[in-house]
Amino acid sequence: MNIAIYSRKSKFSEKGESIDNQIQYCKDYAAVHLSSVSEKNFILYEDEGFSAATSVRPQFQKLLTDIKNGKIQVLMCYRLDRITRNVSDFSKTLELLEKMNVGFLSATENFDTSTPMGKAMIYIASVFAQLERETIAERVRDNMLALSKTGRWLGGLTPLGFSSREVIYLDSEFKERKLYQLVPCKEELKTVSLLFNKYLESGSLSAVESYCLAYDIKTQKGCFFNKSSIAQILENPTYCMGDEASHNYFSKLGCIITFPKNEFDGSKGILCYNRTNQQKKSCRKKRPPAEWIIALGNHKGIIAGNLYIEVQNRLKQNKEKASPRKDTSSFSLVSGKIQCLDCGAKMRIKNIRKSNGHTRFSYACEMKMLSKGIRCTIANINGTDFDDKLMDILWSYLEHSIDYNKILKYLKQKDTPGKLEEDNTASSLIALEREKERCQNEINTIVSRLSKESSSLLEKYLLPRLEELDRQAGEIDQKITILSTSINKDYTSEKSPFFSNKKGGLKSLLAEASINSKKAIVNAMIDRIEWDGNTAYISFRTPDGQHFGIDR
Repeated sequence: MNIAIYSRKSKFSEKGESIDNQIQYCKDYAAVHLSSVSEKNFILYEDEGFSAATSVRPQFQKLLTDIKNGKIQVLMCYRLDRITRNVSDFSKTLELLEKMNVGFLSATENFDTSTPMGKAMIYIASVFAQLERETIAERVRDNMLALSKTGRWLGGLTPLGFSSREVIYLDSEFKERKLYQLVPCKEELKTVSLLFNKYLESGSLSAVESYCLAYDIKTQKGCFFNKSSIAQILENPTYCMGDEASHNYFSKLGCIITFPKNEFDGSKGILCYNRTNQQKKSCRKKRPPAEWIIALGNHKGIIAGNLYIEVQNRLKQNKEKASPRKDTSSFSLVSGKIQCLDCGAKMRIKNIRKSNGHTRFSYACEMKMLSKGIRCTIANINGTDFDDKLMDILWSYLEHSIDYNKILKYLKQKDTPGKLEEDNTASSLIALEREKERCQNEINTIVSRLSKESSSLLEKYLLPRLEELDRQAGEIDQKITILSTSINKDYTSEKSPFFSNKKGGLKSLLAEASINSKKAIVNAMIDRIEWDGNTAYISFRTPDGQHFGIDR
């Protein structure tokens, strides 16, 4: 059993609770309280000269990494505050320990998570952590409410049509302060107005996207608009005038409005605070409208409240009635993998049709579809015939170009079903080893207790349990033997889900394989596919990097 001992001291010193004293105390504690564990392997993590105010400590971070990787079974420390003095940080650490099934022992406080009292302490710590989080959230909200009344921009990427400007001012006590305000960019605001008008005309995000592509209208960063970026602009309250209609709209949504209704006269634009969760920048999700804070900014809105409301209602209606996207993964091999050489866009499925039980489709340039043929005119690909020819090329390549064992070894390194199956076997083996260790520890505990205490009552209840554990341990041993044998076998062509040693059987196996198996082979073997309108150029990902072509 791997037992981690974590020790920490804020200052370098040999006095009192020195690092060495903490470690020795923990070892002595383990000798008494973990006497049933025959093999104890102590792994030491020492942070000397680091405060408990932060969890950013080298050895502590290494400890957390080892716990996540399953290397530790028990974590010990001299005292609870050696881990952290922050309740919230400690709660997160306990959550990790519970998730990874790691025991926790505090040597001087007898804090043991395997006992009822220890578990109760976990819940108490969680309550305090939650209280701390809620208190912080309330302070942030109160601060945001106060800032919203100034109409300032709180930072971050400004919306299309605005930049931010620093303003220096004197507060009530004549102290110099600064804030940021939105400054309009007239040309960009024309683009925003155009997007709103086009959406009101067409009622379709796809139509607005096609219009932008056709007339070379781009974002702040010089990229083409897509449906997602257009929707973000149309939903942004920053462009809305702060008039009576917008006040009624946001009030009906349940938002917190920090200005009185009589100030919503249309002279200023709206600023919406706390609208998105900014903690995860890679995935910003909208908060419920009841958490939004609506204020009047120091900029002018460009979209009247009634028009903004009409756009929001249309967006909501279109979202509700939108039909689910067709599942193209069940018949297409390379949708999104082919690149158009005319414009650089990806080619995706189009013109899906079924006849006589067969599905036929085409690969078309995404830019061509979105711009209605204005920005790209490259010819489509007959998708059904292309996929068939692609599998023939793979068959020919695998048969003539490379040794079977060599290609199988290459596929094994990729995320093919064969590799996944092996990974699952290894995971199962680790889980069985842990279960075997648990059974053996319980057996040792029962045997030790029976040898120390002679009682008919103990024998009545413990002997049947001992027999059951012995039976379980035997079954686990058998499973471990079987899995160990299978995982140690060479990954040969006989065991491959796709290939056999007989070359004649390879083509039929490829043809009869499921669509997911075919995709796994394509993704593992092919680096890129390029289409010039007449020929598709295929580059293999294998070490020799051969190239093939498929003509129309």
